[in-house]
Amino acid sequence: MWEVGPQHLTRPVTYAAQPQQVSRRPVASTPIEKCQVKEEERITCGTPAITIAQCDAINCCFDGWRCYYGKAVTVQCSRDGQFVVVVARDSTRPNLDLDSISLLGGQDAPCKPVGTTTVFAVYQFPVTACGTTLMEDSGYVVYENSMMSSYEVGIGPRGSITRDSHFELRFQCKYTGTAVEILTVEVNTVAPPAPVAVPGPISVTLRLARGQCYNEGCVEDVEAYTSYYSEADYPVVKVLKEPVYVEVYIERRTDSNLVLNLEHCWATSTPSPLSLPKWDLLVDG
Repeated sequence: MWEVGPQHLTRPVTYAAQPQQVSRRPVASTPIEKCQVKEEERITCGTPAITIAQCDAINCCFDGWRCYYGKAVTVQCSRDGQFVVVVARDSTRPNLDLDSISLLGGQDAPCKPVGTTTVFAVYQFPVTACGTTLMEDSGYVVYENSMMSSYEVGIGPRGSITRDSHFELRFQCKYTGTAVEILTVEVNTVAPPAPVAVPGPISVTLRLARGQCYNEGCVEDVEAYTSYYSEADYPVVKVLKEPVYVEVYIERRTDSNLVLNLEHCWATSTPSPLSLPKWDLLVDG
């Protein structure tokens, strides 16, 4: 049985919204789905003697005898100056990649999770650690940190599309004396993408390799990509059934989550891609 301490927690906030398809903006589980956690996967939230009202006050779920964390990103602050962040893998659709979670202080101890399962990652660290920033606001001492994570994007037969590259959660606690006064959580969303028809900085380039094997023992598939045809070499003439080595790549890519999947590539005898006859270079790539 999992337990998270310290147990004197106050005012957690959970990220929640309506679910959508993977091809739209990633969102979190609904309040109803939040508590649908399998018995063997539950992590205890609060003290053993906690009541339903107290469990609800710290934004956890109650099954009649135990308080536990739901399918959400739950942030809590303790009276002894600790952040508790419990992240559920399926709190959003697409799911969060638990291995990619990072805080402002990086992955150095104590910024690593204190416990992980296949569905949860638990972080607990002092409010003065993990890159937490400190400021004063109207007599309060404010501690602020940020959690970031990539999304798990499933790959289908035609690739996958997601409009957000990462999930970001900014959270802070305000203290006065020894009491926790306010817990603030803010989810930072990525700006909507530009319309499909608007040209962007990313482009796809195709070029033909021209390297040839001249030495004994060389591998033609490897040697071919040591040099490429220039614009002055086109049109390139090839005999039917002669190997054609093609390279397609994305130019000016800055997002490591962006992947190019080629489905169908062919050649024609005219500049028009719709003319016949045509010869397949790549099918169901």
